[in-house]
Amino acid sequence: MSTPFFSIITPTCNRPIMLRRNILSVKNQTFENYEHIIVDDANNPGTEKIIEEIVNPNIKLLKHEKSKGASGSYNTGIKASRGKFILFLDDDDEYMPCILKKLNDRFMHSGPDLGFIWTGIARIKDTESGEKLLSSLVWPSQFSDTEEALIAATSIGNGFGVCVRKECLDTVGLYDETLTVGEDTDLLIRLAQKYKFETIPEVLVKIHHHDNNQLTGDFNYQLRAEGKQTILNRYNNFFEQYPRLFYIHYRSYAEFCYKYGLRRQARKAFLSALRRTPVRFLNYTDFISYELTGKDTLNNYFGRNLRVFTRFLRKKKPVELTGSSSQ
Repeated sequence: MSTPFFSIITPTCNRPIMLRRNILSVKNQTFENYEHIIVDDANNPGTEKIIEEIVNPNIKLLKHEKSKGASGSYNTGIKASRGKFILFLDDDDEYMPCILKKLNDRFMHSGPDLGFIWTGIARIKDTESGEKLLSSLVWPSQFSDTEEALIAATSIGNGFGVCVRKECLDTVGLYDETLTVGEDTDLLIRLAQKYKFETIPEVLVKIHHHDNNQLTGDFNYQLRAEGKQTILNRYNNFFEQYPRLFYIHYRSYAEFCYKYGLRRQARKAFLSALRRTPVRFLNYTDFISYELTGKDTLNNYFGRNLRVFTRFLRKKKPVELTGSSSQ
């Protein structure tokens, strides 16, 4: 059997209906030299049934007798992979048909020092009436400086079309299975410190938001705060080298703490971030907003109220002026 160019890792846990959409998006790729490794973390019979119905010889199904979580599932897939490049596609998300072709072209035209790539994404809300576009996000093909690039590379998730040269994972290691959430941030920080990375400035992934359980859901603020604190402790010396990068990650931790009601920890983290960026005025407005609202930046807070006020003015009837010069 020939070695596939790409290995796509999909962890799944009791979501066979969503998995169908995922599998079809991979099967419909214009570039066919891949293997799709599906890791069933729940050993759900429905998963195998969906795979049998679709029929794709490129699929390899692995099952966990005991749940290992997202990190463990990714690692199971990576260890079983044969491809030169590794991608990660969660069971509730999907690829655009040309993503593998575009990734192949980019790696083929770049040097061997290119470690990983990511693409633009569209956030989709799944509703009873169909898909609703919430937002889209595309990164530039070139960043203004190293710090801006590092901020981007360590703020994305592995579902953002991330594609990694497998030998890079052999060097930096696999996912940290002690992290329930934030395992992708941890891995991307390790990769970004050591390897060159690029972006494809096109929307090539659909990230779906739905009413089923998601690790990034609001109910997971405590877990997300704990995971972020581990990452801050682990990479503090790296963040210290870049003030804006330091600020972004410490503010992110503070936000989770505010949302979970841990105001003391949130305030401490935010003040640490402000000390690293003392001349950026907007960072102080961020702090004030979080202290007052606990959930939003000052610009967004006032922006939202400005939109409400504007809608109010539009609804009001025009006032007739008296004493005009025409009288």
